[in-house]
Amino acid sequence: MQLIRRSTYLLAILLVIGTGFMYFYYDNITVVTFINSVFLISMLYIMLGGLMFVTRGGFFDAFTMSFRKFMKKGTKMGEIMDDVENMQLPSEAFEYTFSEPLLLTGLLGFLTTVLISFAI
Repeated sequence: MQLIRRSTYLLAILLVIGTGFMYFYYDNITVVTFINSVFLISMLYIMLGGLMFVTRGGFFDAFTMSFRKFMKKGTKMGEIMDDVENMQLPSEAFEYTFSEPLLLTGLLGFLTTVLISFAI
């Protein structure tokens, strides 16, 4: 239920931002410009949701740990890196509660705009 509520809010925000982008960026207001602006905002939603999903899964933790080991052994910054070593990993640093609603809303906006553009 929480996923549906958040996705509904994000869909309303998507449509408002898409309409604002259409009025701000394009000279003439048509259905095609609305579809283009909603498509672009949907792609942003998909990219942000995908980044959150990948980060939450721990993909960047290995890069962070190897960078910490390299900086500790390979440079003279070993003393500073002791403090950095105790920092949280990227997957633990944030709560990624909006990754699924962002992906769902972005995919819904993407598929809707693609289907409408084929119908025009």
